[in-house]
This record gives sequence, structure tokens and C-alpha cells, in this order.
Amino acid sequence: MCADVVDKIDKKYGIERDPQLAFTQLMEEIGELARDINLKRLRRKEPDKENLSGEFADVFLQLAMLAEMHNIDLEEAIENKIKKLKERGYLEEK
Repeated sequence: MCADVVDKIDKKYGIERDPQLAFTQLMEEIGELARDINLKRLRRKEPDKENLSGEFADVFLQLAMLAEMHNIDLEEAIENKIKKLKERGYLEEK
């Protein structure tokens, strides 16, 4: 679903996305998120929660697109990672 959003935008603007473009856009969005997170420390301003929320969403959308391009199911990958962390004793079972 998330990758579909990026795909629709790409089609609207005639963008042919490949893994390199997806990765660089992910890095760009991470940079924008970092800028907002650092506002308090660097500019003594509280980040706008709505804008910060949007930056997190942008990062997730780009990550989802990149994962899809590599045939990775993010939900499954996260579930598997959590399972491994529990098996290694990093997380306690509840």
C-alpha cells in the first residue's frame, strides 16, 4: 500500500524509479527528518508536530518503496527481526 502511493506520484510526474533513486530519495527524506528533529538543539525552536509527523511518513513511504523494489515484505521482515531478537534474549516475552 505505501509503495503504491509513491508509485502513483511517480506516474503523475513521469518518473522512472530504480533502486538507486529510491535509496537517494530515502536519504533525502531522512535528512529532512533530521533537520526537524534537530530544530530544538540548533535553532532553539520546537519542531512543529504536524510537520515532524509528515517527515516520518515520508521516510516510511520511501523505505516501503525501496523494500518493494527488492521484493521485501517490511511487515514480515520486522516480525522476523523481533522474533530473532527475542530468541537472542534482547527482548523479553510478555
